[in-house]
Amino acid sequence: MDTGYAKLDPIIQGVERGLDLVALGMDPNKKTLLYAPTFYPSSIEKMAKNWPEQFAEYNILLKPHYFSLSKPNYKKQKDLLTHWASFSNVYLAQAEEANLLPFMASADVLISDASSALFEFAALNKPVVWCDFYHLRWSYRGIFRFRFENRVDQDLYKYADVAAHAKTFSQLKQVVDQQVTSPDLFATQRAKYTAELVGAVDGLCSQRITDYLLK
Repeated sequence: MDTGYAKLDPIIQGVERGLDLVALGMDPNKKTLLYAPTFYPSSIEKMAKNWPEQFAEYNILLKPHYFSLSKPNYKKQKDLLTHWASFSNVYLAQAEEANLLPFMASADVLISDASSALFEFAALNKPVVWCDFYHLRWSYRGIFRFRFENRVDQDLYKYADVAAHAKTFSQLKQVVDQQVTSPDLFATQRAKYTAELVGAVDGLCSQRITDYLLK
């Protein structure tokens, strides 16, 4: 049964309207970036310490994985995220803010690592920037790189052209600016992979599921 992805229904239906940017101290006239990295392998440690300052013309929503904020092993990530939250154009989601939807609804562009969030956001026909730069432990480098390849779902890379890619942090600003000014550059790829991976995006996915179960 091709139901579509029920998680997105509240956004498509207009029930989920997103965050109150003004209440968060942000400028509603600016474009909004959502940085939603995973915890490992992650781009967090590869981002510049002052990167929100370099992206001052944007609002920045930080929505890291729960582990980045809660696990002792990732304290360095939490320290960086907390530091970035001190910039006036940044809001850091708290650990208890588990729902990604308000952040997705509020953002114009998503920046993320290889994760399912890329395809969820693309299904809204919004631009995605895929970070190809990761901080890897020594046990995942060199002759041990196979561990990295085993950890990351390699099937994701079959759909890599759903997004614009930043190979290094130094490329990120240019790639983001391009997606903001030309949001339709990857629209064809987004539509193709959304049809293949997500299915219908019409706000009726939950209804199709319940109809099927009740038959």
